[in-house]
Amino acid sequence: MASHHIRFLAFATVAFSGLFETALANAYRGNLRAVAMGKMSAEDLRATVLEEVLGALGNNSRVTDKRLTAIKEALEPTFSSMPKNEYGNLEDAAARYVLHRLFVQRHAMYIRGLDAGSVVSMTTAEVLEEHIPTFVLSLFEERMKNHGLGLHEMTVLAATLEHLIHDEAVSRLQVVYQGYEISQDARLNEFELQRMIHTYMAMFVTGQLNFDSTTVASAAQRVQDSYPGWKDTKKFVNQVTSEVMASKVSDPDFTPGNFSFRAATQIVEEIGERYGRWQNSECMDLKELLMNIEDHESGRVLLKEFYRSALGGNWQFTEKEDYLRETGVLDDAYRPKEPAVVIPNYVNAPSNCLASSSIYQVCCINECEALMGPIEQQLGAHEATTDRILDVVSNLASSTTPAPRKLSQDLRDRLEEIASHHQGTVPLHGRLFAQWLHHAYPRECPYPHEAGTKNPMTADQWLQEKKTTISSSKDEIRSYVEQAETAEGSESATPTATAEAPKLPWSSAEELIARHVHKKPKGSSWVRKVAFCIAAVSGLIAIFHTVSDSFASLGRGSKQGSSLLPCVGKQHAC
Repeated sequence: MASHHIRFLAFATVAFSGLFETALANAYRGNLRAVAMGKMSAEDLRATVLEEVLGALGNNSRVTDKRLTAIKEALEPTFSSMPKNEYGNLEDAAARYVLHRLFVQRHAMYIRGLDAGSVVSMTTAEVLEEHIPTFVLSLFEERMKNHGLGLHEMTVLAATLEHLIHDEAVSRLQVVYQGYEISQDARLNEFELQRMIHTYMAMFVTGQLNFDSTTVASAAQRVQDSYPGWKDTKKFVNQVTSEVMASKVSDPDFTPGNFSFRAATQIVEEIGERYGRWQNSECMDLKELLMNIEDHESGRVLLKEFYRSALGGNWQFTEKEDYLRETGVLDDAYRPKEPAVVIPNYVNAPSNCLASSSIYQVCCINECEALMGPIEQQLGAHEATTDRILDVVSNLASSTTPAPRKLSQDLRDRLEEIASHHQGTVPLHGRLFAQWLHHAYPRECPYPHEAGTKNPMTADQWLQEKKTTISSSKDEIRSYVEQAETAEGSESATPTATAEAPKLPWSSAEELIARHVHKKPKGSSWVRKVAFCIAAVSGLIAIFHTVSDSFASLGRGSKQGSSLLPCVGKQHAC
């Protein structure tokens, strides 16, 4: 299985990208029509390689012309708005950003290794590095060093990742079937199919693998007991299942009372496609709770109100002050001596992500990225004048900001300040414009901290590093609120509720995602990491089968009382 995926990676990322035909012929001698390739046009080469890729992947491949076209169309607006090198391609940081935006847009997935603070496990990857053919890595790096990544290369890399996500889901479903000691050739009735799908979903949201037919019932019960959103999750799963069945009435694999493994695969695949956006409703509920105690319309909640809300029943708001500060959620400059929780930074914090896959995380959707889409599309360039930006943004509504609107003079002045920093135009993909968007949409756009000043961590990472949980005890929260109330009473100033809203903080430090000059890009560390990640996933998929082969002994050796982390909504509160 691992070699199968590596072969696909080699085909897709090297050949499909139109790298040097000679290198391709040497790399895949005997597999591709090497003699004819030297005379092919770029388009003919891509078509030939796609044919070989589809043959290698079999009939269940998701890499089709239709899918590649859809991916390319989704990539194009952001790709077009990014600064290019002299070859019209993207440098590594820009390419990573564009792919990140694609997966959030299409699937609400945060791919590991594409985010700025990559969480790819290099320990695992280094172990698996020897399984990746040297020429694949060298050609990747040569391509990045000399040319960068074009739209076609990025399209195929995205399709590769989508295919591996699909294969991982299938492997997880195979483990479920094995856990119930049901053959993949068996046909299931509606009740049996529902049991498979629900168990699959329990594995998906908790990461559980260590159960078999003797422990699966207790494992499912633990999910129900520890995760308050499980009932709604099952409703979502049942709805998706019904809709897929309704769309497959003429498919023999979906014959009522006689469902095949392929049918179950298509259902879990569709669940994975939709789950990220469905679970985001919990994030919007979280945002609404914070807005109910917001300080003016600043996109901020004073920490004392945050904790007071926890004492009032909002159990989600229990993170320790030092955790909030270190991860970039607290604003200490907004009000002197009164730290404030920045709403979009909190909602998009790592503690609200799910470790649901070895390839990606399901996190709250960053609403600012949805706002960037139409800005990029309408401006059609990586930089623009202040007048053009003001025209677009004044007519761009968010979930809490109506449009059209008249932008404040302060916003206009800040944008002019950015333009003067860049010889008259404003780069769209830099820290200063992100900060400006935070001022324009303080409830949707996170405040962009300067690189290296904050350290985003999940609850588990915090526990490992600090040897303590991220949650405050009820006594600690009550003590903080009481001290804040005492300080309030001793001050003669006007109470916070009626005070004039302070201005949001502003820093003049600029950091661009990609250089805005035509020069050859340096390095390709992220491509190497993604390649490592793909190899690691291929190995994990192979491990799934190994687990299946020795499943009974593995499951019976598991601890019945193991905790189920993370859970949907609040990782640290399960």
